[in-house]
Amino acid sequence: MRRTVALVFVVFLFSILNLQLRPVAGAVFAPDEEARPSRVVELTDATFDSIVMDPEKDVFVLYYVPWSRHCQSAMKLWDDLSMSQSRKRNSLTFVAARINGEKYPDVVRRMRVNGYPTMRYHTRIDKEEPFEYTGQRHLSMLDSFVFQNT
Repeated sequence: MRRTVALVFVVFLFSILNLQLRPVAGAVFAPDEEARPSRVVELTDATFDSIVMDPEKDVFVLYYVPWSRHCQSAMKLWDDLSMSQSRKRNSLTFVAARINGEKYPDVVRRMRVNGYPTMRYHTRIDKEEPFEYTGQRHLSMLDSFVFQNT
């Protein structure tokens, strides 16, 4: 209780004296959400086929809409997946990609996506019949899914 009162008093004094509080040396601040490290490829209707159907690549596609909270969580997970896979043995052939279902409804219809988020893995072996991921949305589970299906 005394420490709280003392802290409030110090803050009050600084505000009265109009002094600026400076960050403490070595302090770590939470990173901006926009600054998340990522290697996710943002697909468009013009780039979808050339990237997803590339016979040299295994492409894991996230179909999303930006306003959905589930999709927002999945997009963060996709960023993490892209970084995790970039450090693995298949980093030269694996692509984590996403496409906005609101902006590109023709692609979504053609790929028969019925809900968001939808996660489909197009492997080099079979581009026409992708694996749909329906498991838990945890990085370790997605990493395992990629490993098992590559």
